[in-house]
Amino acid sequence: MSFDVALSGIRAASNDLSITGNNIANASTTGFKSSRAEFGDVYATSIGGAGSKSIGSGVQLQDVSQRFSQGNIAFTENELDLAISGNGFFIVRRDGAQYYTRSGTFGLDREGYITSNTGARLQGFPVNSRGQITGIQSDIRIQASNLAPRATTAVQSTLNLDASETVLQSTGVRFTTDGNAIGVARVGLEDSTQTTHTTNQFTLTPPIDMTAGGIQFKVELTGSSGNNGTVEVNLDPSTGAPAQVQSFNDLRTLVSVINAQLFHSNSPIDVVASVVQDGAGYRLSFSSVQEGENSQIRIFDTSASAAALDLPAPGGEAVSTPGIPAANNGYPRQSIDIVDAKGKVVTYTSAANASAAAIAAELNAVTGVTATATTTMRFVNSEFDNVSGTLQVQLNGVTLSAPTLAGLEDAINALTNSTLPGITAEIDAATGDLVVRSSVGDDLRVSVLGGDPATDSVGVLGAPNTPMAILLPGSADNTAVVGGQLEIVLAEGYSAANPTPPSIGLFGAFTENTFTEVVINAFDPADKSTYNHATSMRIYDSLGNPHVMTQYFVRQEYDPNDPTTSPNHWIMYVQIDGRDVGDPDTTLPPPENTVPTRAAFDLFFNPDGSLNQNLSDPVLISNWTPMDEEGNPNGALGPQNVLSGGTMNIPDPPTSSNFVIDLAGTTQFSSVFSVNDVDQNGYTTGRLSGLNIDDTGIIFARFTNGESMVLGQVILANFTNAQGLQPIGDSMWVENYESGPPNVGTPGSATLGTIQSGALEESNVDLSEELVRLIIAQRNFQASAKTIETTNQITQTVINLR
Repeated sequence: MSFDVALSGIRAASNDLSITGNNIANASTTGFKSSRAEFGDVYATSIGGAGSKSIGSGVQLQDVSQRFSQGNIAFTENELDLAISGNGFFIVRRDGAQYYTRSGTFGLDREGYITSNTGARLQGFPVNSRGQITGIQSDIRIQASNLAPRATTAVQSTLNLDASETVLQSTGVRFTTDGNAIGVARVGLEDSTQTTHTTNQFTLTPPIDMTAGGIQFKVELTGSSGNNGTVEVNLDPSTGAPAQVQSFNDLRTLVSVINAQLFHSNSPIDVVASVVQDGAGYRLSFSSVQEGENSQIRIFDTSASAAALDLPAPGGEAVSTPGIPAANNGYPRQSIDIVDAKGKVVTYTSAANASAAAIAAELNAVTGVTATATTTMRFVNSEFDNVSGTLQVQLNGVTLSAPTLAGLEDAINALTNSTLPGITAEIDAATGDLVVRSSVGDDLRVSVLGGDPATDSVGVLGAPNTPMAILLPGSADNTAVVGGQLEIVLAEGYSAANPTPPSIGLFGAFTENTFTEVVINAFDPADKSTYNHATSMRIYDSLGNPHVMTQYFVRQEYDPNDPTTSPNHWIMYVQIDGRDVGDPDTTLPPPENTVPTRAAFDLFFNPDGSLNQNLSDPVLISNWTPMDEEGNPNGALGPQNVLSGGTMNIPDPPTSSNFVIDLAGTTQFSSVFSVNDVDQNGYTTGRLSGLNIDDTGIIFARFTNGESMVLGQVILANFTNAQGLQPIGDSMWVENYESGPPNVGTPGSATLGTIQSGALEESNVDLSEELVRLIIAQRNFQASAKTIETTNQITQTVINLR
């Protein structure tokens, strides 16, 4: 009997040593829960019961109790390391079986599943296609591949429009000059000539003696725009003339004396004298200072000695050849009256032959007037001949060498930013003509150089239905000039009247059909002065390509006396990548009926500054074709405009590039323009860049495209009797009858603990306690062994009795 009791003690001490040793061995095992041996004494019993004096039969191991107390939390740098703070177990599955563990050493396998270091997959609630957690338990999988792009279908834009902003637009009138001189190709000389009289040749043999009374004559100028009149010229030594005129230098001195008297008399005239050497003789010339005028110079009332200079004899006279102007645009001096809203009149007068560009510049200095000018002419294909190959064209003083109109086109366009500023050329595909334009309204002056008069020619045409000018090499009239046209806009309240002379030149007669109403300072996205506010944001097409959407806000005028206007009214214009995206105007002829229009939406605000959504337009962008950098469709989903069935309800996934702009919360307060909130639901392709798991187990993924999304939720399980769980190794347990079924839920709910990401729960083994228990177990083993030794000695003594 004593042997059995001692043996049971040894077995109990051995089990205690094994359990304690196992605890010590797993002191560093993540999620390990220590155990303890629970013993009970043994007594012999029978159906009739045991006597009160019964002696025990030893000890037995009743249970190996697991201690599920909280272990320390150790932080790591791995987001997938998880620790449970509180009650509960992670649920994992492997080979179809479900296990429970407190060890949170998780990672990703090659298929993206979250697995333990033994290959068991972590269980949780996945998300559906809309990113909502489903509540159906399954393996948790992380989308490690690229995140597919999402087209923008909704834009949220909350702004404040400044109620103190002024209305930028106004209504004025516009008219285009339509005088009969516009666009007429006028042929003439390349350079102006002066009114001139030149004497016949004379000699200085014998020399002219100026001491015997000198030479007297009169010079008269009439018809000049300068100083007209008559001057009497007296040439003798007393006035500075040489006593003897016998050389060219003497003649030059004599001419200086003539000019001094012409310029400095009591009534000077604009005539200048000069002398030229002509072979063995000389000639005197009298010319008007003003070029290109049909004036007259007359020399008369001469002295007898004047014949030495080949001047008319006494009683005779010499008459000049009139000056001829160079070719010009033919615009005469004209005036128009500009009348402001208060009836004040400003008369503007243009100079004769002034270019449209110069007139526009002067008109722009007049209050209430905005003028622009353009000039257009053609080199006529059928009249451009350069058979000799030596013909050159001179355009506004720049010589161009080109055998064909196509070559001339290239030559002009190469100089449009240098010596031919603002002048461009383009071949008309229908006629083959070369159309030349000045964007600022300069005169277009064409001359021909070189060439063969028998074979070469250049045809120049200004406005349609005007005569064509034919320029021939060698001709005196080898230059054609075409003048420009003006478009004039008068500010609100201003008018134009009384063109003088009417119709002759640039300005035609004003009639009721001359003027049309026009919006001044109309919205132009390229001109910041035409809109009050603007803001831009990035959106995405179905291929993930980014695009820039810009919203422009223009305040509208309110007139209490005009029922067609409203207070607190704005128009929002929308462009994408600088292109219009409004539905096409089907009333236009093809192909204009398919071209996007300007997307404009009316916005109305209540007196309290809030957006009046009942009056404001719903904002649907339904005609956006995504383009590449070259302006070509990039292959992404195209639009479905309203006429084709586009509506505010955008399907998911989208079937077009349409999207809705929600302006809810937008205000109109008297404060600076501000963008309070802006968001859109599109994004480009992204790669997984990081994970975050919160204390409720929500798995939140971050991508390189700036997007983030929920990928699932880790779940936990708890048991009514966790002590009843059966350990199977690898820090895992399985349920059995004693543990009861698992109570599954999300972390932090009911009695379940929370999750700490980037941390692990350490073993709950207390080494100090275990070492003490080890000593105790060792003493117990030694004591039981001593019992056997003592019993053996007693038995041996009995055996030795004789």
